[in-house]
Amino acid sequence: MKNVILGTTALVAATALSAGSASAAEKIALELGGYFTASFYGASYDGPDRLPTKAQHEGEVHFTGKTTLDNGLEIGVQVQLEARATNDQVDEAFMWFSGAFGRVNVGSENSASYLMHTFGTSPVPDWGLNDANANATNVTPATATTGISDADKITYFTPRFAGFQLGASYTPDGSCESGATCRPFDPINLEGVNQEEEAYSIGVNYVQTFNAIDVRASLGYELTNAGLAGQDDREETSAGVAIGIAGFKFGGSYKKTDNFLSANDLDTYEANLTYGMGAWRAGVQYAYVKPEAADSDVQAVVIGGQYVLGPGITAFGGVQLWDGDSNADITAQDTQVYFVGTKLSF
Repeated sequence: MKNVILGTTALVAATALSAGSASAAEKIALELGGYFTASFYGASYDGPDRLPTKAQHEGEVHFTGKTTLDNGLEIGVQVQLEARATNDQVDEAFMWFSGAFGRVNVGSENSASYLMHTFGTSPVPDWGLNDANANATNVTPATATTGISDADKITYFTPRFAGFQLGASYTPDGSCESGATCRPFDPINLEGVNQEEEAYSIGVNYVQTFNAIDVRASLGYELTNAGLAGQDDREETSAGVAIGIAGFKFGGSYKKTDNFLSANDLDTYEANLTYGMGAWRAGVQYAYVKPEAADSDVQAVVIGGQYVLGPGITAFGGVQLWDGDSNADITAQDTQVYFVGTKLSF
């Protein structure tokens, strides 16, 4: 897989050079985009004391730009800046190349299997169970592969044919994102320090419409080689399907994680159903997380709705219900979280 991706990158570079020195292409000009969400919630916990109410926000500013060379090759860039102070102030930063050969991403961006995953449809923005803002467990019940996250990598996507598209990623250092602590490059001692090492990801998805019925499906696999002595490699396998018809959207997704926290394996399931017309949408989403070798589990439900107040402005509200056990691999408690908020997209 590594040779295929590196070979594709060389092909992109050669194609770019073939444009010649004289070009009518314009210099890349950056544009602004992103989102900002403000929420307020009240919660009831059966367990250790936590804040019963809280106001919080989440947002990113996206700097994006692209240009087209004379030979038709598109080259672009994207930098995502967090809207609050975090340990990772710049979330993702990468450039991309696109043409008849497909597309190549180079830099800090999610893996192919993550980007091609069919996510469950949440009834509310930012409070869905694939990326929960309030969480009664140390396990977010997300079904997309996340083992190598935004570590610097090279990703190639084929052109879409008959609804199908294939993608693959190669990550030289699974623990390294530029600007963070990375293993030093040493041509003599390639092992470096005890951190995650090479990682690979592959994904395929299918997108098609049949007589007003929208169908999406995906499969993904991700492998991260362990850097710690005695630790097993981390493997994640994902799948998802979604169908939309006459205002209804429903589907489900699944992820199997091997070597979770160097101990138990995890199975994660998700199902969703929403209905909307015009400016509003409402529905329910369910998730279930089960360690394979432990007598415990976590179940979660989010019920809610959203209403579009204007272009890029969405008001929402709902409730999250959590039911969990506690052991060495999952720490959870029964929780009810009631929330309202507004999301701005720009």
